[in-house]
Amino acid sequence: MKKRHHVRVALIMALLLSLFIFASCDDDDNDNGNPTLLTDGLTDSNLIHYSGESGDDLAQITYFALAADSDAYKALPESETAKVTKIKANILHSSLFTPDQLIAGHEASGTLTVQDDSGLRIQNVSLKVPDNWNGDLVVGGTPGMRNEYASWAILAPWLLNRGYAVVTGNKGIPKGIADMLSGTHPSQHWGMMMLDLADWSQQRLEDLHGRKVAHTYAMGLSNGGYQVRRALELDHEAVNGGAVRLFDGGLDWSGTYSPDKRVMDTDNDGQVSPREYGDSNSLIPSIDKATMAMGWAYPTATSITATQYDRVPRFPDAQDGVTSGGYATESAIFWGAYNTISDAYKAIPGYEIFKGVGYYNLISHVYRADLRGDTAAEAGVYSSYNDPANPDAAPPVYAWLASADKGNWTAESVEYALKTANTGEFSVPMISLHGTADGLLGTVSNGTAYRNAVENYGNADLHRFFLIQNAGHVDAHADGGLDYDFNGQPGDENAADELTPMQAYAQRSFDYLVDWVEKKVLPPNSTTVTTSPANDVTDPDTLSW
Repeated sequence: MKKRHHVRVALIMALLLSLFIFASCDDDDNDNGNPTLLTDGLTDSNLIHYSGESGDDLAQITYFALAADSDAYKALPESETAKVTKIKANILHSSLFTPDQLIAGHEASGTLTVQDDSGLRIQNVSLKVPDNWNGDLVVGGTPGMRNEYASWAILAPWLLNRGYAVVTGNKGIPKGIADMLSGTHPSQHWGMMMLDLADWSQQRLEDLHGRKVAHTYAMGLSNGGYQVRRALELDHEAVNGGAVRLFDGGLDWSGTYSPDKRVMDTDNDGQVSPREYGDSNSLIPSIDKATMAMGWAYPTATSITATQYDRVPRFPDAQDGVTSGGYATESAIFWGAYNTISDAYKAIPGYEIFKGVGYYNLISHVYRADLRGDTAAEAGVYSSYNDPANPDAAPPVYAWLASADKGNWTAESVEYALKTANTGEFSVPMISLHGTADGLLGTVSNGTAYRNAVENYGNADLHRFFLIQNAGHVDAHADGGLDYDFNGQPGDENAADELTPMQAYAQRSFDYLVDWVEKKVLPPNSTTVTTSPANDVTDPDTLSW
């Protein structure tokens, strides 16, 4: 068998704080440095054991509410308070999902460095192993531009409680947006970083327990869902080349889809032209359409108004543009909130640049820079940030998109962007689920389109695609607390009765996946799963479809 790659590991307890998706665009040098080579086993002195008692829990759910002025916080060592800060930046779960498991086990966290023929990959990681380890491993993908604890609320508690070891990483972007604007295209490595996590964790678990991991699963939300897809595709390619298989299955939760040449080459000449890329519904062209259809929120340039929210369909002036980008009409409930979701930061001194910044214009700016390999300075011509010296002027991205020819892609930038492409080809079971009301990643352009790629180029028998009715992208946003109608008064729309959190459906899908892999019990066929948003289901054991 071929060796996969040589792994060098430095387990360093004091990790840099990574930024979450709407962090400031600090462009300082990366402080990650060159980690010192240490013994890489879980028996190192930096391995922490949690007793499973209150305040000493492996899942660390209590950290989400731990105040910095509390006695419990002050009693923690510095390495642990740094972890508290990271965890608190990443609440992504609905208030309906309030895990209270107390779990005993070990955690090792630090910096994983991998050098192979593909180059150097460095990511901050956390591996948690419950004392009642069941022999299996879950490699967690990471959403957004967040840190290695980004999925802690939605993945770790119930997986650890069931006995799974869980490993997560920060995708090599400890500074979030600043790293994405570094000109190095970090997202091209996100798939391989899942393989790095699996390979390293399998070795460490075997060292600790004296037996091989029985099954390894990939599971992730959003960009973490993309990581699941890409990891299984890359694992499939490596196995075909003689390498040992790393993954036994994967759960892709609302994953980002990056189509490959076969999908975008509409004239069948074997290449993707800049115009073909610009016409596609890959991430940036899709987001660009939504950005322009909604418009900047100030002074009166937006088509997203409270009056339009109350019409049928919602926000009718934006409907054609947004849905042409692969968003379902059901997602309109979120458009008002997401078009300006970072706007509140403008009230913080030094953060005035966030006036009118939302999800769509920010992603158009930051991920375009990543895919093109532009630095922050080079991306300034299409920046999503407001100029405090001219606060009533729209950010440059709007004028730039209005004058750009299909996004101003070049042959070189298209080839660079395609480094992230999904093939739709994998050789172990994968389940994908996506909400019909997803307002962040278009259901059609990310969920349905990936299913189509699997059917056209892969093995559809190894894939299931579940569309969850009334579900969005972030479960916390299904609780009715956003300013959905963009009237300045969050939570006055009774939106919770229209929306369904996906947590229970994701957990049930994982059960289907495990039974598929370990018991050869086929899951339900791909389908749309009906829900009752006024009566949200929180117990996955009560679900079946």
